Amino acid sequence: MTVFRLVLSDLRSNAGIWIGALVVSAATAAAAAIAAGMLETGLELVTSGTRSDLLRAGGLATLASLVLVLTVVAVTAVLGNITRLTIDLQRRGYALWQLVGVPSATVTVIVRLQLAVVALVGSALGCLVAGPFVPAFLHFGLSESDGLRALDERFGAVSGAAVVVGVTAVVVLSSLRPSRRAGRVRPVEVLREPEAVEGRTGWTRWTGAAVALLLASLMTLALAGAGVRAGSQVLLIGPLVTGAVIAVGPSVFPALLRAWTAVVPAHASASWFLARNAAAAAVSRSSATVSALVITIALPASITSGFATLGDAVRRTTGSEISGLAPQSFLLMLGGPLLVSLSGAAATVLMAGRTREQEGALVEAAGGSRGVVLARAAWESVILVGTAVLVSSAVLVVTSCAQAVALGVTSPGTLPHLGLQAAAPAALVSLVLMVVAGTLPLVVGGRRSVPLVLAAD
Repeated sequence: MTVFRLVLSDLRSNAGIWIGALVVSAATAAAAAIAAGMLETGLELVTSGTRSDLLRAGGLATLASLVLVLTVVAVTAVLGNITRLTIDLQRRGYALWQLVGVPSATVTVIVRLQLAVVALVGSALGCLVAGPFVPAFLHFGLSESDGLRALDERFGAVSGAAVVVGVTAVVVLSSLRPSRRAGRVRPVEVLREPEAVEGRTGWTRWTGAAVALLLASLMTLALAGAGVRAGSQVLLIGPLVTGAVIAVGPSVFPALLRAWTAVVPAHASASWFLARNAAAAAVSRSSATVSALVITIALPASITSGFATLGDAVRRTTGSEISGLAPQSFLLMLGGPLLVSLSGAAATVLMAGRTREQEGALVEAAGGSRGVVLARAAWESVILVGTAVLVSSAVLVVTSCAQAVALGVTSPGTLPHLGLQAAAPAALVSLVLMVVAGTLPLVVGGRRSVPLVLAAD
């Protein structure tokens, strides 16, 4: 009974954190529903058995595999980080549980059950909301694909159940290590240092990054051997490299953030100084946010970059122009992943709203003005987006140059294209979203007195 009361109290006092995790789970389910709907539609074509339907099923399978890869890259990156952040933000509460007699093994089990329930409810809501619109969305997305128009797009109960189970499984699996760490950590360590310390990247992340880079390298070599005939590879090289970078992000992003923000002198602005130190200290929170932002910026830009570089090679080889990706196809491929990444980026900020509010109250208690508190929150958003832009730029330069060199073997003189026409709007949208998400809780919380905010647990 005591444990049950603890769980209810935790859900009530940390409602913002759990609602953030719930929303991201729902967005993930909506994105996965698009890929599941394409697979179900393809299977229906295969079971019909006619030659034309089998040919259309083959074309749909190619497109579905691309959508599936992009969705998996976004989901594994964002949802895994959100799960870890959900646990890290509540380390102090879990330490207090142990101080009142809850065994560490019980804490681990409770954390996993909480996340499983939230993921189950969130993914079910996501499927219920998005499910009725999936066929119409697929119809719109396939309207510019030759041979795939006027299909009988489907998304049934079986596909919905598979999505719910899949999303819940990803959340539970990604919670195994951080939940075990939350149960084993000594309470005195957490109470002395509430923020999770910077840790090493696990072997599973390094392995995933190595596999992604290996696949990207093999695809690049295929471009060098077959030239424009293997042009479809350019749609996957950038996303795979993006996924590899995000996998090792917890070991890379904090150092990069500290390095580039050190260029601005600390005495230039008090709010900048506070923002830089806050972003550098909250390692888990910052890494999760930057990962989601890199997905938002690098994923569409790398696809646009690869397609433009391929177009340059085709023009030099045949003298003809290839049409760019239709907006419908672009939305079909990236609508789901961008929904996951944008919701994940906003959620990482909103989930830490109470922590940010308390940090702002401390600044005010020390004599800082309300303007300094708001400027500090805005600068922190700028720092996170700036770090994501630097990482995305590195991905775009490396992948576009590698593809240009590979295509240049059969199409000499091929020039790399960086995909700035996609990266710039994505970065701007990310900046606006992050500044709003970072400052809005402080504006709303400004109505509360400083002692009341600092006294809240």
